Amino acid sequence: MSILLLLFAPAIFAIYWLIRLQICLSRARYLVDTYGMDRKKLRKLSCKELKKLRISIDELRHANDAFGLEALVRPYRA
Repeated sequence: MSILLLLFAPAIFAIYWLIRLQICLSRARYLVDTYGMDRKKLRKLSCKELKKLRISIDELRHANDAFGLEALVRPYRA
């Protein structure tokens, strides 16, 4: 039984990282498609930073702060 676990552990680990990679790429794709951000500039950000950026954008959108939203998004536009 433990031999099977040792055989499948690398596969499970690889699947976990592939799912995390897809989530991170999806966050970047959303920002590029929705706000016209530059993919090269977003590539410099880590996945955690992308998540924080998206949360900040959502907070500003819900607060209807157009100027704050523009100031936040501008550095990442092409």
